Amino acid sequence: MKLWLEKVWSKRPGGLLKKASLLVCDQFKAHVTESTKRLATKLKTHLAVIPGGLTTKLQPLDVSVNKPFKVFMHEERAKWIEVPAHHVTPAGRVKRPLISNVCEWVKNSWQRVKRETIVKSLKNVALAMH
Repeated sequence: MKLWLEKVWSKRPGGLLKKASLLVCDQFKAHVTESTKRLATKLKTHLAVIPGGLTTKLQPLDVSVNKPFKVFMHEERAKWIEVPAHHVTPAGRVKRPLISNVCEWVKNSWQRVKRETIVKSLKNVALAMH
């Protein structure tokens, strides 16, 4: 989490200027450590932690979209790894995929997520709020 805050969050638009901001996280242990909180404060970031049991209401895509997306990403990587000739070192170790490979996997995986799944997820949240 600290690495992500330093390398990604602090580089976002406004991050370099250390404008005050809000970052909403779930209760994953790394999100709520004292060192994470200190770094967030240093970056003028207020952390808001979603209470347990509210994921289905506050993170609908986490429930319905992320799981199939991750499955599709694993399938994309598995297809890539099946063709070892272009990504194995002379010693036979697997090289890291190029960023262009990963971008292609993301593109392909998002294309496989059904629009209806996203719409249904957001509608369920809207219904739950009434």
